[in-house]
Amino acid sequence: MAKQTRPTRALIACGVVAGPMYVIVTLIQALTRDGFDLRYHRFSWLTAGDLGWIQQSNMVLVGALTIVLAIGVRRAMPGGPGSVWVPRLLALLGGAYIVGGLLTADPVVGFPPGTTAELAQKTWHGIAQNASRSASTLFLIAASLVTARWFGAQERRGWAWFYATAIPGAFALLSAVGLAIGGNPTALAFLMTPWIWVTALAIHLYWGESGAPATQTTLLAS
Repeated sequence: MAKQTRPTRALIACGVVAGPMYVIVTLIQALTRDGFDLRYHRFSWLTAGDLGWIQQSNMVLVGALTIVLAIGVRRAMPGGPGSVWVPRLLALLGGAYIVGGLLTADPVVGFPPGTTAELAQKTWHGIAQNASRSASTLFLIAASLVTARWFGAQERRGWAWFYATAIPGAFALLSAVGLAIGGNPTALAFLMTPWIWVTALAIHLYWGESGAPATQTTLLAS
């Protein structure tokens, strides 16, 4: 397969670094911020409190990098079923993270430290941020299915199966790891699964493995 052009690879490279950066920064905060307990707390709740700006910035940055990746993916997928919607869904995924980063989560009992039941009230921005997290999950699942369809249409069934099953497979494996080490069994799964999938796609496309066969590209253009 032909390698991607340098500008396209530069755009896709943003997707290569986005996931690892987001996961590392999130885990550092989860392990160092007072009151945060991996057994009970969701990672999006790190946006609450005086240091919440760190996770907010992390979410906005990873969202922006994902949108840049989407532009690169649009260039890397020359045509075929799904070639339009894969980058669109990735852009929507990035947009959902930006929205989540611009908002703050509602404090919960014990986090930030000193939060009591009286202070842990529901707010519009907390509800909206939670909705953005649900939306990002839906966009990710849709992107995985459309990506699988794109590879399947090129008769690369191995890659089609990989992109269709990577999300449930990674989620199950990480949940098992979480259960083995104690605490919330799905915490790591929810954090890492989306970015394992996005990073795998970005690395795959970065090395130019997406180009459609010449005969197929010609047919699609006709």
